[in-house]
Amino acid sequence: MGVVSNGGMLMKVQFAVALAAVACMGLASCGNGQPKGQVVAKVGKDEITVLDLQAALAGFKAPDAKSRKAAEQQALGAIVERKIIAQAAHKQKIDKTPEYARLQEQTNEQLLVRTWQEQLIKAVPPPSADDAQKFVDQHPDLYSARKKFAVEAVRFNLPNDPTLGAALQPLHTLDEVRALLTARKIPFANGQTEIDALAVDPKFVEQLMRIKSDDVFAVPQNGVVLVGHVVSIREEPVANAVALRHATNYLRQTRVQEAVSRRFGGVVAAGMKDVKFAKGYELPKPAAAPAAKAPAAAKAPAAAPAAAPAKTN
Repeated sequence: MGVVSNGGMLMKVQFAVALAAVACMGLASCGNGQPKGQVVAKVGKDEITVLDLQAALAGFKAPDAKSRKAAEQQALGAIVERKIIAQAAHKQKIDKTPEYARLQEQTNEQLLVRTWQEQLIKAVPPPSADDAQKFVDQHPDLYSARKKFAVEAVRFNLPNDPTLGAALQPLHTLDEVRALLTARKIPFANGQTEIDALAVDPKFVEQLMRIKSDDVFAVPQNGVVLVGHVVSIREEPVANAVALRHATNYLRQTRVQEAVSRRFGGVVAAGMKDVKFAKGYELPKPAAAPAAKAPAAAKAPAAAPAAAPAKTN
């Protein structure tokens, strides 16, 4: 009886193990088995899914299957490395430090703002075909009579000199600009460049068209100032189909920026009423009228975009 009983118990145990093995086959991963289904990799207990991989690729469109596979492997490798290091940092209790708590709060706030901004962007309707065509018709210098400006230019790094803008303002020639920069020992480079109306902000094109033929303009951008003189203007019309695509994209971007600025601006203005600052840390009061973001320079168009790279002499 004892032998038979023990044999029966052994058979039951073996049967239970077999059932467990069969159950594991239906899961995405089980124990140390290979991940399946939506799980593409496991780092310890952390799973990396197809959605994680797609998010890491950020909409990358490969020209062929081989390039796609290479991009996926590169992205997956980066995720795996990040998780391995993050798990090691967790074991070191880095997530218990004050520095981590501060950075986590900043990251959470940035994610909240970015997610809300993306929702606002999605809520902006695309421009209609009529809107795009109207914009094209109203801006011939961008499309039907597209302008390309040949420009003689002087480039220099914007120095830490608050008086330079006022000194440049009355100047009308590049020779006067060069003389001023030389007197102030500010290095500069001479060159030529071309400004394509289709590649810059339409408002900047309007400003360029208003500049007198014997005058100069300035374009501050990312710490570099281009002071230019328009030598000649030629026309190179674009097809209406190209113009409509450009106009649609421009109108879309402009309306998105306006929608986000309007919503966030209202929120900030209302919220500032409840903000209390420590003595000496008060923020300056906003100006009555919005000022141009560009630093003052000789005839500097407000918020003008950068021109094409200059060909240095």
